[in-house]
Amino acid sequence: MSVAQQQIEKKVEIVLSLENPPVSEHVDCLTSPSLQSLSREARLALLKQSLSQAVTLEFATIPIYLAALWSIKHNLHPAAISIRNVVQEEMLHLALACNMLASIGGNPKLYDTTTNGLSYPARLPGGVHPELVLKLSGLTDDALDDFLEVELPQEEIDIEEFKGKYNSGDEHHNHSQTIGALYGAISGEFKNLQPRMTPDNQVSGPLSWFVVDTPEKVDSAIHWIETQGEGAIDTSPKNTGLKNLSHFYRFWEIRRRQKIEKDPDTGKFVFMSPLEFPDVWPMAVVPEGGYRKEDVSEEVWLLLSKFDETYSNLMKLLESAWGAGGQAALWKAIDTMFDLEKYAIPLMQIPIPEGEGNYGPCFRLI
Repeated sequence: MSVAQQQIEKKVEIVLSLENPPVSEHVDCLTSPSLQSLSREARLALLKQSLSQAVTLEFATIPIYLAALWSIKHNLHPAAISIRNVVQEEMLHLALACNMLASIGGNPKLYDTTTNGLSYPARLPGGVHPELVLKLSGLTDDALDDFLEVELPQEEIDIEEFKGKYNSGDEHHNHSQTIGALYGAISGEFKNLQPRMTPDNQVSGPLSWFVVDTPEKVDSAIHWIETQGEGAIDTSPKNTGLKNLSHFYRFWEIRRRQKIEKDPDTGKFVFMSPLEFPDVWPMAVVPEGGYRKEDVSEEVWLLLSKFDETYSNLMKLLESAWGAGGQAALWKAIDTMFDLEKYAIPLMQIPIPEGEGNYGPCFRLI
């Protein structure tokens, strides 16, 4: 065995032993020329773990986008419609990542009450964009700045220069390249390893457009994820069109208070007509660990606990949908999703005594 082969064997062994290895380590292993010297079992385990991390990354932003959406008082406001579209597409990305994992015999893990599970405020999994903290709050400019960083395109941004909230200048902090590289490496390993793929334990329908059971469908799934969000490829309006703006440009419109339109004189896409910022409930940033029973009123605690109970049930159903529960669990999960806002929106209307802003859901798994 060559030195290079020994090195990749040891590196993959270490990565597989970690609960939350850096995404960059997955990319390095999956793209190593020496990877093919390993056993199929080790390579399949690495591919499963890489997809599991992609699942966690896809889910991580959904709660913060939902909190912002629910804080908008009028659900037909253009900003609400746009953010709702983003949430729906993020659910699609999550489902497609889960389908890819299930296609090779993996089991998506969504209901996780251990210290490895998502708890807000949270960092993005896998060391992606380490300076960014995902916070639960209402729709604000500060929240939008974070959303823009999450969805930052990898390719050059057209329309005008974008100055983000985080300007570290460190190329390793360019999370969009990291996420794009992860999906690129996953796609490459599907082609190289050619694992046996099965439609078993996959779902299709409202949350997932198709079952992923061929290498071509892997490419299609990754294409949709990269085109709509996470900034892995050129998602400029000239490529997507105005009706299918990527997540970055949707959030940028709201942040700029202007709609992106095509200039009839130049033919270029620019910010043009005004977009009024919506009237929102002033949901404060949820503190670490969430609100405690002893610190809030009985009314607030009832809403908080009911939300956490419903959210936990939702995550169990979603996890079951890619397991024993199947399609029936998926339909129950969709119904449960609509129950969340019944507790979230009333919470956002209750001011925090001697504090700034109103309460909001904590998204705690119980």
